[in-house]
Amino acid sequence: KDRWPTQKEKYKSKNIGSWCVRQRAMKKQLTPEQTAKLDAIGFPWSVHNERWEHCLKLLEEYRQEHKDRWPTQNEKYKSKNIGRWCTAQRSNKTQLTAEQTAKLDEIGFPWSVHNERWEHCLKLL
Repeated sequence: KDRWPTQKEKYKSKNIGSWCVRQRAMKKQLTPEQTAKLDAIGFPWSVHNERWEHCLKLLEEYRQEHKDRWPTQNEKYKSKNIGRWCTAQRSNKTQLTAEQTAKLDEIGFPWSVHNERWEHCLKLL
């Protein structure tokens, strides 16, 4: 699944976005079977995590196209300010989950812009 419905999104005249919001809000009231069915399709219980994963995917795509560099602070990619997102990850590193930090580490994410610039210039020599 490429993405999940936004809050006000409709599908086949049903407000599927609001329905998703309600499922998250009522998670404790859902039956185990209902929760299992949503889990089975990869339902994002946290919208924040879903957005984070989407941005990570965009960053990975960006790196496939631009193997020699990382986005600059205000650089946009596919209508998303991916550079600002990268800056936010550096600024909020202590608030990221261990899994999020590991995913960024796996792709070689530069936690320090200064080190990344230094490495880039070294490669130019």
